[in-house]
Formats: sequence, C-alpha cells, structure tokens
Amino acid sequence: MMAVCRSLIPGLLLFALAACGSSTRDSGAAGGGPVVSGRLEAGLRVVTFDPVATDQRLTIYRGDYVLPELAGGGSFALEIPALELSRTFPAPAGEPGYFKVPDAGAFAFRIGAAGGVIEAIEYSAPSYSEVSARDAAAMIETVDPLILDVRTEREFAAGHLAGAVLVPIQELQDRLGELAAHKERPLLVYCASGNRSTVASKLLIEAGFERVANLRRGFAEWRRQGLPVAP
Repeated sequence: MMAVCRSLIPGLLLFALAACGSSTRDSGAAGGGPVVSGRLEAGLRVVTFDPVATDQRLTIYRGDYVLPELAGGGSFALEIPALELSRTFPAPAGEPGYFKVPDAGAFAFRIGAAGGVIEAIEYSAPSYSEVSARDAAAMIETVDPLILDVRTEREFAAGHLAGAVLVPIQELQDRLGELAAHKERPLLVYCASGNRSTVASKLLIEAGFERVANLRRGFAEWRRQGLPVAP
C-alpha cells in the first residue's frame, strides 16, 4: 500500500491544493457550462417530457437517476431501446419510479408518436475530480479527506470505508447543513458504482464545497482491489 501511495502522492497533493435551474432547467456546473434538463429532488433528476414533440433534445448527467414526468401530467409509456427500458410512468406501486443512465452517450426515446434524444454528458467542474480506488486509498492516507458514503443504510451496514459518514443520496439535499463546516476540506464521496456519487458531487459543489473527489467505479471497485472494508 505504501509503495502505491508514494507513487500517487504528487497528483493527490495537487488535487488537495487545487480549488479541487429553474423548475425545468439545471444550470451548468461552472455557470457557463451546458444547460441540463430537469431539476434535482431527493437525489433524482426530474425530467419533463413533451407528449407531442417528435424532436425533443434533453440533456442530463451521466449517473443521473431520472424521474420522468409528462407535461400536463398523466400516465405514459416510455421506451429507450439502448437502455432496454420500456415502462409506464408514473410507475405502478412496488416498482421504481425512476431509471438510471450509467453511461455517457445519446439515447433515442419514444413516447407514443412523440420522441427525441436524451444526451447523457460527463459532469465537470474546477473543484471536481474522479479517482480510482487506488487513488482514493492514497488520498485517504495523504490528505485526510472527509469520506462521504451516499448509499443506503443497508449497503453501509454490509461494509464501508473506514471513517465514512453515511448520508444517503435521497437525504443529501436536506442535510447539506450538517456538512457545512467541511467545505474547505478535501472530500471523497462514493456509492456502489459511481452513479449516485456523481449526483452527490454536483450537489456538494453547488453548495460551496471546494475539493470533491468522486470514487469513479464506486465501492464495487474498492472491494475488487482488495482494499480494507470496515464492518
């Protein structure tokens, strides 16, 4: 571990020293960035679809959990072939009311005769970086970040990074005040696979956190690398 850490320290120290919408729109990460569709609510991106337009162009972030709604309300069938999604929303009881977009890219969708493209883009900001599990382990040893776990209580109980603070992504917007004293401290955020933590990173940066590192492949990669897991 120490040999790995020494080889990564220069980059991590650089990270440590770096300054690491409306109801239907979400502004870009750095003010002048891309305009992203929808709004974040309880860790979900609420995106409104037009029931008539055939050339809709919607932009979200890679990793978003999308809660779709129809302009004017009502039930609708949404098909996104590339995501193997063909479901009715609002979702019936017992089924998730959202879908996940784990990869960047352009995804054609249909709602009856209406349709268009959802483009998932990578999140970027001057104070944001993505790190591998090995980079994260070295970061923990060298710059003592606040470690934030945004998974569920059940996932956390099954194993987590030592010293991690649990704030599930669904609660993060309402609990940002609990973390406010750490805005100038390096922060390492993770989830199971790197999707929820991307959403969390955006919320944290918009709330004024200055140095946010996202564990790109999540806790799954941490385990695969054989790194220490706290019970």
